[in-house]
Amino acid sequence: MVTKSTGRRSIILAFFVITILCFSIGLFAWLNIDSNEKQIKLDFLNAQYQQLQQENDEKEYLLENADEAELYEHLARERGYVYPDEKVFYDVTPGN
Repeated sequence: MVTKSTGRRSIILAFFVITILCFSIGLFAWLNIDSNEKQIKLDFLNAQYQQLQQENDEKEYLLENADEAELYEHLARERGYVYPDEKVFYDVTPGN
């Protein structure tokens, strides 16, 4: 036989269990979304790091192996300078 007190306790217990379950599901979903955002940011930062590392390796190679004229030419080209009689072509296709 179920008493009034036992019935009330089971309803309160069921309410708390459902509340904790909903909170846990919401927290899990929020953490999953946050984790995905952090992964996207990490991938972006890794791509930036790889690009900077490649540029750094190129500059180290030039400093160690290039002669002075080649080094100055490379630095000038990085800044957009060209020879007076040189024709420069730029790729204007979309996406480049």
